[in-house]
Amino acid sequence: MEYIALDVETPNSKNDGICSIGTLLMTDDKITDEWYTLVDPEDIFEDFNISIHHIHPRDVIGAPRFEEVWSKISGYVSNRVIIAHNAEFDLTVLAKALENRRLPMPEMKYICTVNLGKRVHYNGGNVKGDLVLSNFARTLGVELEQHHNALFDTRACAGIFLRLHEMYDFSSADYVRKFRYPKPSRDYRRGTLKTNNATI
Repeated sequence: MEYIALDVETPNSKNDGICSIGTLLMTDDKITDEWYTLVDPEDIFEDFNISIHHIHPRDVIGAPRFEEVWSKISGYVSNRVIIAHNAEFDLTVLAKALENRRLPMPEMKYICTVNLGKRVHYNGGNVKGDLVLSNFARTLGVELEQHHNALFDTRACAGIFLRLHEMYDFSSADYVRKFRYPKPSRDYRRGTLKTNNATI
């Protein structure tokens, strides 16, 4: 199976824009390529986000805009399984960025290494703190040189996936999920799911 591992960093709490992205192309047993870029989000930066990833507005001057980045990676995103740590966050940011720019969103299939780690390494136990990227990477002996740098986070995520695959020899297909956006909301009175005003 072929994958694209990715991680994004956001400029503000809206989480609908990207100021950096890291991607790696990989198979079940090795990394084949990697790419990183700063991104001009064409939006404000908030102090809290800057304190996490240390990317400032001055750093993205002259960086490609999201449309340019998307034209480079969209084919991989739509044709490979995405691997990300806490994947729902990264994919929701991507979906919102596409929505804001009225770009079509492809069908995205993914494996979340948080969920994967919880199921195959911790046997479904309640171990949220242990599954934080920096902690889980340390537990598995996977290098994480600079947390919240999108390239290094992506490398660590890919390393976690490869290490777990080596340790437990699971079938990757069993952990692939289809990304849904917008998220369906549950109507507890009727016991149904609703999305885009439609009942499921």
